[in-house]
Amino acid sequence: MMLFHSWTRKLAVGIAIAVNTSFAFGQGEAYPNSMQAGPGQAEYTYPQSPDGYAAAGDSCDGYSGGSCYDGSRGLRARDGLLGGGLLGGGCNSGECGLGGGCGPGCGLGCGCGFGGGGLGSRLNDGCGPLGCDGGTFGDGRSLRSLNLGLRGRLAALLGALTNPYGEGGVASQRWFDFSAEAIILRRSHGAGNQIFTSQGRAPTSPSDFVLSSDSVGLDKYRAGLGLQGNIQVGPGSNVEFAYFGLNKWEESASVTSTTPTLYSFFSSFGTNPFDGFDDPDRSFTHRINYESGLNNGEVNFRRRWAEPSGFLQGSWLAGIRYFQLDEQAIFTAQGENNDTFASNGLRFFEYDTKTKNQLTGFQVGGDVWLNLIPGVKVGTELKAGIFGNHATQNSRITSNSLPAFGIPSIDERASDGRTAYLVQLSSQLIYRLTYAWTLRGSHQLIYVDNVALAPENFNSVPPSLFLPNSAREVQVNTDGEVLYTGFTAGAEYTW
Repeated sequence: MMLFHSWTRKLAVGIAIAVNTSFAFGQGEAYPNSMQAGPGQAEYTYPQSPDGYAAAGDSCDGYSGGSCYDGSRGLRARDGLLGGGLLGGGCNSGECGLGGGCGPGCGLGCGCGFGGGGLGSRLNDGCGPLGCDGGTFGDGRSLRSLNLGLRGRLAALLGALTNPYGEGGVASQRWFDFSAEAIILRRSHGAGNQIFTSQGRAPTSPSDFVLSSDSVGLDKYRAGLGLQGNIQVGPGSNVEFAYFGLNKWEESASVTSTTPTLYSFFSSFGTNPFDGFDDPDRSFTHRINYESGLNNGEVNFRRRWAEPSGFLQGSWLAGIRYFQLDEQAIFTAQGENNDTFASNGLRFFEYDTKTKNQLTGFQVGGDVWLNLIPGVKVGTELKAGIFGNHATQNSRITSNSLPAFGIPSIDERASDGRTAYLVQLSSQLIYRLTYAWTLRGSHQLIYVDNVALAPENFNSVPPSLFLPNSAREVQVNTDGEVLYTGFTAGAEYTW
């Protein structure tokens, strides 16, 4: 940089001598302008500017006349060759010129950008031919200068609070060795709504259905754990091992009646057989308990890139992912013998269904990061994959009538393999505290399609033990979908 300034100074001096000498000789006279050199520099003699002798006398850099701060005279003053005509007046606050200071004058570049009366100076405060880092829009000539302006504003704001660790500048590479964070998610319902209970036999309107899977929404936030470790395997390349999970949702809902008029899906709400079964129908209480949990593991190869200025960075990845979704739903019914409250004998029915989804497959994705200021980055990441889903469902039915048949329970199991899909989108922010530690946070969206959900795997066809000649088929339904949304908060460590 020193060599560059020295070269430009010498070039400007040469131009000044030639032009001013020519001008002076054209008038038939010349006015020598001898100035004392700075320490360690040779003494130079220049022709005086046409506007008069360099009155201020102070030297900005050892050879150019004029005031260092008010731009009154000299080769860098507003009236010299490097003043109003080309590079602006004054060292810091001149009026006009391409590289001039911040002033109300004219020319191609007074202020920042395109002249004191131009667009750039109207949008900015500050000086310099490449714009001002503290300006709102830089010099207004490129995306890079816009970024510089935004960085300056943000740096000023954060400086009043706490400055991030910025060694390496805005072009520092996105990297960490290990991270740990809390992952807090909420879960939406699946695609279907399983109806369990009606108030009264043979319901005729939607209001007659009083208990369904929509009654047990899993939309509350539940916390889990996220871990990731990176191993560098080449320039800009690494293998990462990631895990998140342990999130678990548990919800329940129940309905009661003062008369034994609750009918279940098991008897098509009291129509098959007529007036239902003794165990699940003509009940006083129906209840549904619903649980769901997830675990996720990944091994990815990631290749990083950066554009030349470091304004943008990113990466692409490819790897193997395993996603497990486990669910359980239990429907229970309670009544009494002779359909009374005489406590003359409990009638009960319980239908317990468990589903497990094991998605294994290949995924691709990538991320893009914007380096706001040294130590602060924002980014977004997208990962998507196609998976084989090994889905299973296990069911158990128990009731007070089954022992009469000499069996304690009815157990069923079914499995199926199907193609499933998973997409994960996140928006992220990191704030570097020290060389080793960085705070991180993100917003997450995870969508999974073609999975078996417990409420959608209740079989409404009674077993032949309950209803002779019943054509009950044991199978697993994998038509469900689920959406998780939430956020993470944690830290990264670099050694």
